[in-house]
Amino acid sequence: MTTANTDITSIATLDARTVLYVGRSENREGPWIWSLDTITKTRRRVSSGVERYSSVAASHDGRRIVATLDNTTTRLWSVPLDRVSGERDAARYQPSTPDAFAPRFGGDALFYLSSTATGVGLFRSQAGIAAEIWKGSDGALSEAPAISRDGRHVALIVRRDGKQHLSIMLADGTDRRALAPAIDTQGTADWSPDGSWIVVGGNDRGGPGLFKIPVAGGDPIRLWSGNATNPVWSSDDRLIVFGGPLVAGRVPLQAMRPDGTAVALPALMAHPGGYRFMPDGKRLVYLPGVRIRTFWMLDFRTGSNREITQLANSGRLRTFDVTPDGKQLVFDRAQPKGDIVLIERQKE
Repeated sequence: MTTANTDITSIATLDARTVLYVGRSENREGPWIWSLDTITKTRRRVSSGVERYSSVAASHDGRRIVATLDNTTTRLWSVPLDRVSGERDAARYQPSTPDAFAPRFGGDALFYLSSTATGVGLFRSQAGIAAEIWKGSDGALSEAPAISRDGRHVALIVRRDGKQHLSIMLADGTDRRALAPAIDTQGTADWSPDGSWIVVGGNDRGGPGLFKIPVAGGDPIRLWSGNATNPVWSSDDRLIVFGGPLVAGRVPLQAMRPDGTAVALPALMAHPGGYRFMPDGKRLVYLPGVRIRTFWMLDFRTGSNREITQLANSGRLRTFDVTPDGKQLVFDRAQPKGDIVLIERQKE
C-alpha cells in the first residue's frame, strides 16, 4: 500500500478509505502524521511545522484525532575511562544547544547534531563556542558525521530523493562536494588516519559491500561483498571494524585490514554503529545493545573483554565517542517526553 521505505507506526482508521499513521519522510525527516488513501495509494502529510509525533489514534466516527507530540530531549553526557564508571560519575557535557546527539571529535573540536527549526543541523563546538556548519534545510542528515583526525574535514551522509549520499566539506561548512555518487550509502562513514580515504558501507551495481573511497577523487575500491555498515578505522591504520547483517536490533562485529584482508574477531554483538576505537587504535569500546546501559571494551593486544560502565536506566543511549586524550567517554542520552493533543475535525 505504501512505498515510503521508512518505519511506519501507530496506524489508525479515519474513514472507509483513509488511514492515518506516524512515519518519517523518504529523507528520514519527522516522524510526522500522514494520511493514506487506500484506493489511490496516495499519501500526504497531515501535520505541519517541525513538530514530531510518536502515536496517533482516531474515534470510531473519525471526528476526533488524538496524537502524542514527541518532545524528547537528548543531551550529551560523559564518564571517565580510568575506572568502571557508575551513574554517580556521569556528568553533563559541554554543548549549550537545547538538543545534542551523535557526538564526534576531531582535532580540538567537538561536532554533534542538533534539532533546529529547519531540521537536524550539524554543529562544531570549539573553545566553548558552538557554530552551526550544516543547516537542516541544506539536506537531511540521517547519520552521525565522520571527522578527519585533524578536525579539518567532515564527511556527511545526506539523504536526498530516497537515497543516502556521501559528501565532504571543510570544518567551517565551506567547500562542499559529493563523493562516489554511484554508492547508496548505509550507516556512518570514517576517515583513514592520513585523511586520504573514506570507508563506508552501501550498495552499488555489484550489490551491498564495504567501500574505500579516495578523497582526492577516483573509483571506489570494494573491500567486502555483503552487508557491511558503520565502519570505524583504527588510528594505527591496522584495522577496520564494521557491522554485519542486522539480527534482532544488533549486528555482529567483523574486521579487516585496510587492504581487504579479513581478520577474525571474538563473537561480539553490538548496537548498530555503537562501537568506537580508543585513540591508541588498539582497543574498541562498544555498546552491546541500545537498551543495555553498559559499555564494554575489547583489547586487541590481549584479547580481553571487560565491562567499563554501570549506568542507571536514565534514558536511551544511542551514539558516543571517546575524547582525543582517551580519558572520557561522551555519549548521548534521550529522555522521552510527550504531550497529548486533541484534534477536532469539522463536518464536511
